[in-house]
Amino acid sequence: MSTWVHAYFLPQDGHPSTLEALVYDMPFGLFFRKAVLWHQGKEHVFRHFQESRRDPKNLEWVFRCFAGSGLQLEVTVDGRGPGVHRLPYAKTDCTGNFCVVNNSLASAAVCLEQRGSPAERLATTNGAALEMTGRV
Repeated sequence: MSTWVHAYFLPQDGHPSTLEALVYDMPFGLFFRKAVLWHQGKEHVFRHFQESRRDPKNLEWVFRCFAGSGLQLEVTVDGRGPGVHRLPYAKTDCTGNFCVVNNSLASAAVCLEQRGSPAERLATTNGAALEMTGRV
């Protein structure tokens, strides 16, 4: 199972921000969890995740992630609506296919929370791409 999102935010001040997040469950109980936010010219790396919803049928993903600096993100990505594709991908060992669900016109909202600072919200109505595999 894997879930990936890339989102581009262009707030009123004209300084864009981007978020890239990948959650990937590997064999033998191993996993990869990482998100990178480029915001106000700085890179913020997040490795601690709490997923509250991953819905491949409706193409929705909601999670929180935490950086070592104390910055926290609450992320909501909604891939429902136009632009949803369900595609069979061939397994690398040629034993069959698996389904990938993708929407490159997804909406996304991010709430940035840093202790001692007011929360900041980033949002885009169609500037995100969301992709899910496994049990879709």
